[in-house]
Amino acid sequence: MSLVINGTPILNLSPTAEKRLRFSALTVCITMIVVDHYYGNIFTTTALLLYAMFVFPAIYLNRNVRLKYFSHAQEPIIAFRIMSLLICTALVVVWAVAIVDHVVNPPVFPKEERLKELMGEHYEPPQTTNQAHVRLSDAA
Repeated sequence: MSLVINGTPILNLSPTAEKRLRFSALTVCITMIVVDHYYGNIFTTTALLLYAMFVFPAIYLNRNVRLKYFSHAQEPIIAFRIMSLLICTALVVVWAVAIVDHVVNPPVFPKEERLKELMGEHYEPPQTTNQAHVRLSDAA
C-alpha cells in the first residue's frame, strides 16, 4: 500500500492546519500533565509519557521537514508520522479512561495493610506519641 495518492502524500496539511495541530496537541499534553499531577497514578503517568514521546514526531514531521531532511525517504517518514498520530490518539483515549477510572473508583490500600503485605513478619506498627511517652516513663 502506498502512502502517496495521485502524487500528493497523505496528511499534506496547510501551514495553518499544521499550526493548529501543533497547538492543540501541545495543549492536550500540558492539560494531561496538570491533570495527571493531581489525579494520576503510575499507569496514567506511563500513558502520558508515551503520549509526550510520540507527539513530537507526530506534529513536527510535516512536509517541510520531510523535504529538507528526508528527501530520499519520504514514504517511511509519512508512515511514521501517521502511526505516531494514531498512537497519540489511542494514548489519549487510554489515559482518559484510566484517569476517570482512578478518580471514580480509587484503589483502596490501607497503609497498615500494605506495609504488612510488603514487610511480612518483620512489620511492627508505628508507635503513637502517647505510647512512646508511656514507654519512656515506664523505663525511667
